[in-house]
Amino acid sequence: MEKNLTVADKLKKKYHKTEEVTNFKDMLYRSGDIYRSRTVFKLKDENGNIKRISYEELKNDVIYLGTNLIKNGFLGKRIAVIGKNSYKWSVSYLAASIVGIVVPIDKELHSDDVINFMNVSQTACLLGDNKNLDTVLDNIQKVENPDTYFISFEDKFNDFLNDGKKLYLAGFTDFDNIKVDPDELRILLFTSGTTGSAKGVCLSQRNICSNILSTYGIVKVKRSDLFFSVLPLHHTYECTLGFLLPIYSGASICHCEGLRYIAKNMQEYHPSVILCVPLLLEKLHKTIVKNMNKSLPEKYRKQNDDNPYNSLPFFMKKIVKTKVKNTLGGRLRVFIVGAASCNPNIISDFRDLSLNTLQGYGLTECSPLVAGNTDFFQKDDSVGLPIPNVEYKIDKPNSEGIGEIIVKGPNVMLRLL
Repeated sequence: MEKNLTVADKLKKKYHKTEEVTNFKDMLYRSGDIYRSRTVFKLKDENGNIKRISYEELKNDVIYLGTNLIKNGFLGKRIAVIGKNSYKWSVSYLAASIVGIVVPIDKELHSDDVINFMNVSQTACLLGDNKNLDTVLDNIQKVENPDTYFISFEDKFNDFLNDGKKLYLAGFTDFDNIKVDPDELRILLFTSGTTGSAKGVCLSQRNICSNILSTYGIVKVKRSDLFFSVLPLHHTYECTLGFLLPIYSGASICHCEGLRYIAKNMQEYHPSVILCVPLLLEKLHKTIVKNMNKSLPEKYRKQNDDNPYNSLPFFMKKIVKTKVKNTLGGRLRVFIVGAASCNPNIISDFRDLSLNTLQGYGLTECSPLVAGNTDFFQKDDSVGLPIPNVEYKIDKPNSEGIGEIIVKGPNVMLRLL
C-alpha cells in the first residue's frame, strides 16, 4: 500500500502535528496559558540590558491595551500601526486586530503616502513611533478624519496601557467577550504588488492562522528557538513567520536594532532562526568566506573570494564550522529566505557549515507563504513544494514554462480594497 502513495502523500505522513487555531485571540490566550512563564520577547531596557517578557505578560498587555481601545470607542474600527520593529508595535498589532481591523503601515513611506493610506482605510486611531506620528501631525490638514486619535509609543503608550489595566482589573472585561469571526476582514495591508500602484490587501485571521499552521507542519519550530527579527514587521513575511509563528509555537523573539547592528545584536541575543532576503544572506556569506581566507594558513586559502571550506582537511572543517557559528551568536541553525531568488551555491555552502537555509515563495495576498523548502524536502535551486492545504499551478505557460501563478487555499486573501 505504501508503494502506491504519491510523493506528496508520503511527505504528508511526515508533517509535524499542529493544534488548530483560527484567530489571533484564541492563539494569544492559548499560548499565554500553555507557555505562561516562558520568554516570548527578549528586549533591551533603557540601559541596554536584556530583559525578558513572558507569554503571560504579553497576553495581559494585549488585553490591557485592547481594553482601553474599546473604552475610547475603537471597537470594530480601523486602527493603524507604524514604526520600527518593537514590542510595543507587536502588542499594538495584536490588540488592534482583535478589537478592530489593524492597518500596518510602512514606516519608511513619505507622509503623503501614510496619510493617503490612513484616509483610504478610514483609520480612526494611529499608534506608532514619535518620528512617524510627527510627520503626520505636521500635515494634519490632509487627514480626512478630524477625530483621528494618536498614541505615541514614546510618550503616551505606557500610560494608555496602564489605564487599560486599571479598567480591566476594575471589572471592564469587554475585551474577553470579543468573538472574533475568523473569516471577516481583520488585517488591511497596502502593497505595490506587481503593477506598481498601491493596493489594499484584505486578509482574515483564518488566512494568516492557516499559513502559521501550514508552516509549522513542515518546518519544526522548537520552544528553545529565538527568532531574530530583521525585516520590517508591516510585511506579512516577517509578521506571519517571524512574529506570529513563534508565538503560536512557544518560541522567543528579539529585534534587530538596525542593519549596521546585525553582527553586534547576534552576539548579544544568540538567535537560532533568522528570516532574511537573499541580499542579506549574500553579504553574510561574503563576510564569512573573506574571514576564512584571511585567517586560514596560506596553503588553504583561495583566490578571488572563492570558498576554501570544502578543500580543508576534516579536522580543520570542524574548527572552522565552530568559529563561523560563534560569529553568528553560537546558536544559529536555520535561515528562512524569500522575496527573491537565492544563489543555490550559497545555500549549499551554508549547509556545509550546518546552517540550514530554507528558500520559499510567497506574496502578501497569500498571507504570505505559498511554497517552500522544508524539513522533509530541499532543493537548492527551487522555492520548494506547495505548503500543506495550498495548491497552485502555472496558467497558460509559454514554451519556457513561464505563466501566471494561480493559487488556491485558506491563505488566499478575501479581496482587494
